[in-house]
Amino acid sequence: MSPKEHRQKAKEAKRKGKAAQREKAKAEKARAAKTDRSQAGRPAARPGDRFDVPRPGGRLSGGRGTHVAARMTALVTGSLFALGIVGVMAYNAGHPAPLATGITDDQVSKYRLTAYPVERAIAFADRYARLCANQNPDQAEQRRQAIARLSSSGVDTTCGWDGKGTQTVAYSVWSGYMEPIPEFGEHGYYIGIQLQMTTGALRTLSVPVWAQDLKTGNGMRVVGGVGTLPQPDQASPPEVKDALQTDSDLSGDLQGKLFQDFFTAWGSSNGNNLTRYVAPDATKTARAGLRNALQTPKVTEVKVLLPKGVAASDGHKWKVGDTTWARVTVEWKSGDAHVTERYRVEVTLTDQGWFVKDIRAGIPDERGGAATVS
Repeated sequence: MSPKEHRQKAKEAKRKGKAAQREKAKAEKARAAKTDRSQAGRPAARPGDRFDVPRPGGRLSGGRGTHVAARMTALVTGSLFALGIVGVMAYNAGHPAPLATGITDDQVSKYRLTAYPVERAIAFADRYARLCANQNPDQAEQRRQAIARLSSSGVDTTCGWDGKGTQTVAYSVWSGYMEPIPEFGEHGYYIGIQLQMTTGALRTLSVPVWAQDLKTGNGMRVVGGVGTLPQPDQASPPEVKDALQTDSDLSGDLQGKLFQDFFTAWGSSNGNNLTRYVAPDATKTARAGLRNALQTPKVTEVKVLLPKGVAASDGHKWKVGDTTWARVTVEWKSGDAHVTERYRVEVTLTDQGWFVKDIRAGIPDERGGAATVS
């Protein structure tokens, strides 16, 4: 074949390739137009059709969590504007939202909460309780209007306050108390909100909350007056029986040879240094660290626990593969202050020595009883 024929054949192949691409693009455009016409003919989705609200602690099914969460956010925002909550949010700026409910299956059954929008009702009750407990004569009218936006017509919009004196809520959280309101059936519950005032005083207010739409949580109102419940009793915990004994020699050895260096690397989240002190199968917590949230650690006390049933006088011999827990006291620098914290650290013995396998915060008080208040 001559060079001229080769060039003509190449041009023909190129022309056919471009033609095929144009046909493919036209087909894709036609399919997209058909899909748009099909979706345009569908009826608008209703909130009840698309927003599945799981039971407290449950998860949305069908792998649609992200998209459903976005739609739920839009729906809740619209509901809040309808109720005039925007002003309430501004009034309560700076206060934390309530913690997760943590409602058990027994509570769900006992209080018939399978249909009630628990989390949203608790958040609603929390805002109302803080409005009632935050009292400042200079903001009395703003407070009254905010309370009125959340209440039914017969509710006292002063929340029982005579307009004198000042008090401020430092923190609020759901107390765990819920009781059905018989007059409103499954739509109404008394909800306990525990408040800590800036003075340190604790109060638990019972807030009656009614919800119009049980599936979405829309249309909530406070439908009665609030009252203060007694605080739960505080018992004296028992002394720990059969407390594990400690290996004093190993405790002193690991305090300087392992734990001081480990906490220095862990506090700063220095990954390169941490690999020198953690076991190959160490947990994510042991490898993560505090990212300098606390600084300059000083390990002041270590108690390495002996296996159960082993006495300190037995002269226990550790062998490769053994694991145990140590209770470690660490002094940190936090800003201009120093704070002392306590940890449970799991360690394992390898051919190269002891390494950290896991770390958890907090240790038990073996003495028990109630602390003395001067």
